[in-house]
Amino acid sequence: MTKLRTLSALMGGIAAVSVLATGALAEDAWYPLEVEAIKAGATERAPAAYSPLSATEKASKNWQICVSLPHMKDPFFLAMNYGMVEEAKLLGVDVQTLDAGGYDKLANQISQIENCVAGGADAVVMVAVSQDGMDNLLGELKQKGIPVIDAINGVSSRDTAARVLTSPYDEGLRAGQYLAAKHPAGSETANVGWLPGPAGAGFVTAFDSGFQKGIEGSAIKVVETKHGDVGKEIQAALVEDMLQTHDDIDYVVGTAVMVEGALPLLRAKGVQDKVKLVSVYTTPGVHASLKAGQIEAAGAAPVVLTSRVILDTAVRVLENKVEFTDVGTLGKVYTVDTIGELDPLAVMAPARYAPVFSLDQ
Repeated sequence: MTKLRTLSALMGGIAAVSVLATGALAEDAWYPLEVEAIKAGATERAPAAYSPLSATEKASKNWQICVSLPHMKDPFFLAMNYGMVEEAKLLGVDVQTLDAGGYDKLANQISQIENCVAGGADAVVMVAVSQDGMDNLLGELKQKGIPVIDAINGVSSRDTAARVLTSPYDEGLRAGQYLAAKHPAGSETANVGWLPGPAGAGFVTAFDSGFQKGIEGSAIKVVETKHGDVGKEIQAALVEDMLQTHDDIDYVVGTAVMVEGALPLLRAKGVQDKVKLVSVYTTPGVHASLKAGQIEAAGAAPVVLTSRVILDTAVRVLENKVEFTDVGTLGKVYTVDTIGELDPLAVMAPARYAPVFSLDQ
């Protein structure tokens, strides 16, 4: 994968998952994973047990796979990198990970993917920065015979070979349902500030749709929605603006990065007991804060295991061994009382894990 490594240097870079509640699994025995999936040739999702090719064999050749991520400044994508790299090692394939630089870098993501394919990639795993902005590229790659795995966020185009998503709709739905259960219709109104992430990203649209559905018919009132890139400073600034505008907010709900950025801000303002934080997914910082009782609740999807499925699916497509064309993995909402049930290694990269941008085996 010499060409791909050189290019990287030039560029700078759906069912409840039972494993979440059953304790840590050995690294070589994370499967079978309970998912909801569409079998090849079928049209409807159904419960299924996913096992990877690595359970019985290696890949038939040293495939070269490009993985395009929106950025690597979020522990969510660090966990993705870890999961895919570990599964690639078992399968014996090369992985080149590309960092687009943020959700506002659509042109950069497209250019990186084009360059990676020109460098010899056999397949592309893509976590798109835009739900609709990749349509032309996907059409071109399909014509060239380069399969693309639509990962995590989801795109509107169907010019993809397979989809493996963490279902951000359901993550938003679960967060909304959690709050709705605490504040049902007829009870006192609870005011919520909602920060789902950057406008236009597919996962943000899904987060929002799910959350709005989850709070439907409850006493939850969204007093303001703010969008912004998932960087701590940006999210903290958005939260500060929101608190200055609304002095009656009971909850601030959104991404894990928002929660991590908002927690010290709430402490500095002395309102950490008045304004509660809810994250739609879990990072190491959110996990630690929840265990310490510093935040209200957090959703958790098995990001590491989902990423193993993503990489395995890419290899299955290349080897014409596809079992499922659409896979969805989900988790649950945890509180300080239930966080002990969560297996961290299903969700997050190990402590002190450094991202691997080029795995050349």
